[in-house]
This record gives sequence, structure tokens and C-alpha cells, in this order.
Amino acid sequence: MRYLIPIVGLLLLVFLHELGHFVAAKRTGMRALRFFVGFPPAVLSRQIGDTEYGVGMIPLGGFVKIPGMLRPEPSDLWAIDELLDRSESLGGEEAAQIGIARDEIGRLIASGDVDRAADRAAALGELIDRCDGLTERDRRRAGRCLSRLVEASDPRSYWRSSRRRRLIVIAAGPLANIAVAYLVLVVLAATGMPQPLKATPVVAGLERGKPAQKAGLRVGDRIVSVDGHRVTSFEQLRGLIGASGDAPLEIVVLRDGSRLALPPVQSVESGGRRVIGFFPDAQATTSSVPVWRAPTEGADQMWRMISGTFTGIQTQGASSVSSPVGIVRVSADAADTGAPYYLWLLAYISLSLGILNLLPFLPLDGGHILLLGVERLRGRVLSRATFERVSAFGIALVLIVFLFGLHNDLLGAQPR
Repeated sequence: MRYLIPIVGLLLLVFLHELGHFVAAKRTGMRALRFFVGFPPAVLSRQIGDTEYGVGMIPLGGFVKIPGMLRPEPSDLWAIDELLDRSESLGGEEAAQIGIARDEIGRLIASGDVDRAADRAAALGELIDRCDGLTERDRRRAGRCLSRLVEASDPRSYWRSSRRRRLIVIAAGPLANIAVAYLVLVVLAATGMPQPLKATPVVAGLERGKPAQKAGLRVGDRIVSVDGHRVTSFEQLRGLIGASGDAPLEIVVLRDGSRLALPPVQSVESGGRRVIGFFPDAQATTSSVPVWRAPTEGADQMWRMISGTFTGIQTQGASSVSSPVGIVRVSADAADTGAPYYLWLLAYISLSLGILNLLPFLPLDGGHILLLGVERLRGRVLSRATFERVSAFGIALVLIVFLFGLHNDLLGAQPR
């Protein structure tokens, strides 16, 4: 159960990302065929206007389907080509009619007459439905292929929209994540921004075999004095232990509301300092600013997050990369510490998600933005083959980064 809230928070950020794309598509007049919370199969759905809204069974954020992400090409008719390659299930006349229609549609697409190609595709779909020798699987594959072509011919499809509208729709996803991060940070600045955890003289854990465990120190004990000196902070306690040398320590703790003197504790050398072998508890603290200063403080926090991330990458390299596994684990720890710490981390993840998606690699949103810039410079769109090669490189790069992050997370989860 401790991982439920972090997982829901991460899925919410992915959903808000897709919501940004969806709202931008609607506002710019672009067509959105589907908008789902989660992924199919659908648990429930409803058609409103030309958009199907639904809830998917697989709870992995959400998605928006915009037709015609790429300009149609003759190669999009691959399912029809495969159907003709297995034409032994068709009559000679039926195969000839399908082949003639397919070649005509291919020529129309190549010449740029996508509207007439879509009309012929609809007619070809009806012809295939009337063929008796085809299996249901062949009909479905051919039908989906032709339906995608008809959808891509829509005047409100992605590729037929202006570059400005396409830029707005693509950028809206990551910008939504960045906006969410900023709003969360502004609220935290006004209500209580989490501060670095402060160690306290309360025992949170014990090192096995060390003097503290042997003397009977327990988790939850508060150390109130050492050698007669009253202890008010962990820094003071650490100083008293460090100055003890070889002399045994007289430690008094507060346990279950009563003071208890422990047997003399002999500190040991570890890491260049004297220790008795316990882990201190940490105190969560927050600080707030006046409401009128919250927007500025939120922006300052965002800048510190960004600069800190790049500094971490420069100093730690691949070891600083994390996967969703590590993100959920760290989020669970933050949620256990307190709501402000979890919300701060959620803002950090949202900001990271937005910036990551702006990197100029397909299939990330930044890759699509880069292609729009290349298209403007060239005066024409890139070919499908070029797009697929660039996408393959980007997918491989994203996969490598994910595997690095997963390796770091699994390695960090091993007991030490």
C-alpha cells in the first residue's frame, strides 16, 4: 500500500501530459479521435462529438489519438499488398479488382491527391468486405489499413495542419508538466516548502554488534544527556561522542516517558571519527513566504531543481539516471516523510518529465519539434523512411537510458 500513492502520482503526471496535447489539439481545431485515461481494452467509453472518451483497463497514464501524424505514402498500403501476395484465397477477378484499386490509390497518394485516394480507399474497403474467399483476420487487417488512410486524409489531421498548430500541440504536453511543477511549487512556497531533513538525538536504527546495541540502546530512545551534559541537538551529541576518546560514556535516554541510564558505552573509531553505532532519526521542517512572494519563490525553486539536475549529471554521469522503479521507491519514502516532501518530489518529477520530453530525439516531443524546424528550413517534410530511421535511433537511445536507470535502481536496492 505504501507504493499506491507514488504510483498514482506518477500516472497522474503522465495523464496531465497527454491532457496538454489533447486540449491544445481541440483549441487549434485539430481532430482528436480518442482520449483515454489508461490504455485499452476499454472499461467504459462514450462518443462525444468526433472524440471517443474512455477509461482503459491498463492504468498507465493516458493517451490521445490524433489522426495523420505522418503524411500518407504508398507504402502505407502494406496490408493490401500482403493480401494480394496470398491471393490464392481470392478469385482471379476479385484479386485483379483489388490490385487495380490498390495501384490507383498508390498513384494518387504519390501525386499528393490524398482526398481522392481516401475516396478510393473507402470504396476498396467495401470491395474487400464483399470478397468471400478472405478470412476475418485478413478483412480486419485490410480494413484497419484503409481506415488509417481515410483518417489521415481528414483536413484536421496532424500533418495537414499548419506548422504553428503542430508546434502548439506537440509542445503542450511537456509544457503542461512544467506548468504543473510550477503551480505545486508556488503552493508549497505559500503553505510550507520542505527543508532539508534535520537529524535529531532520537535513535532510528542500530548497527549490529556496535557499542550502542550492546549497551541496550533501542529504536525510539531519545538521548537526553551524555556524561552529565544535557543533549538538545544531534550536532551536540555527535560532538560529545567525538570528544570522548577512549573514555566510556555515561548515556541517559528517555524511553516510554521515563529516564533510563545505560551501562557505560565505549565509542569506537569508524571513518575517521568516534561513533557508538546508531542511526539518528530525522525531523521534517518547512518554511513559507508571504503569498505575494510565492510566485517568485516557486520560480527560484524550479531554477534550483534544473541547475541541480545538470550539476548531478555532470558530476555523477550515468549513475544519476533513474527508472520508474526508483522514482516510485523514492516517492514512497518522501510520502512517508510528509505531504510537503512528497509534493515537492512530485513537482520535481513533473518538471523532469517536461524537460526530458523536450529533448530533440524521436519519439520524444522534442524530436517532433526538431523535425518541424527541419521542415521549415527545407521547405518540405521529411520522407517516411528518414522519419523511421531517426525514430529507431531515438527509441534505442531512450531504451538505453531506461536500462541504465533500471540497473542503478536495482543495484541501489541490494542490501549492503
